[in-house]
Amino acid sequence: MADFNQRVHPTTVDLEKNAGEYENQKPSAPLIPKSSLSSEKSEIVPVPVYPPSSGRLTDQFSRDPVISRREVPKYYSPPPKRRNSCCRCLCCTICFLFALVAAIAIACGILYLVFQPRIPKYSVDSIQISNFSINSDLSLNSQFDVKIRARNPNKKIGIYYLDGSHLAVLYSGTELCTGALPAFYQGHKNTTILNVTLAGSGVQITNDMVSTLNAQRQQGSVPLDLKVDVPVKIKLGKLKLWKLKFRVRCSLVVNRLDANADVSVSAKNCKLSRVKL
Repeated sequence: MADFNQRVHPTTVDLEKNAGEYENQKPSAPLIPKSSLSSEKSEIVPVPVYPPSSGRLTDQFSRDPVISRREVPKYYSPPPKRRNSCCRCLCCTICFLFALVAAIAIACGILYLVFQPRIPKYSVDSIQISNFSINSDLSLNSQFDVKIRARNPNKKIGIYYLDGSHLAVLYSGTELCTGALPAFYQGHKNTTILNVTLAGSGVQITNDMVSTLNAQRQQGSVPLDLKVDVPVKIKLGKLKLWKLKFRVRCSLVVNRLDANADVSVSAKNCKLSRVKL
């Protein structure tokens, strides 16, 4: 114990001599043996701290890292969400859509000013009935010859009428006879007259329809509807556009429905009700 209590103090010269080598030294085992610490737990020996002789040594000790005996666990935070990039992409997409809509609107406005499109006009000039008979089983056979006038009022737009059209004469919502338009091209400022034959056989009707029809025939005022669905292509100058579908509806009133009789049409309101892509 006498040897343990003796202290060996380094001199200033030694401290300055070994100051350069202190940075490269690793922490070593404590100076006090573990056996002596376990045997003399009750004695607390203070370790004196001597001030350095110059500021150089103080600065050297202050720069030494503090080495902990216990490793601190490392916690990794999740990567940040890329909100900025998503918002940027969304804004770019919205701006692109707005620009596209604006470009289409401007193009349509220019085309409208250049070509000045107008709606085609349709009308029914006359109706001839070749057959109209009601059988005992309430089945109806009929044949109508309809003269249709189609007028294109546009100066720079042509219309191609394509195959696949459907025409029908209706009474109280029931199709009496059907037919189709021929395929043709209608030029600028052109009026075309079409003779279309519509035929129907075995069309079932009801007793109420027969009673109402007979009463209207006696009055000389029978309402009929003409339905026309026709595919077309529009020609703008030399440019042919995509296929469209015209739907024309005509409200007609005839004085009689007798075969081979002189039928007059008192009302013939026709309009282009819808254009479908």
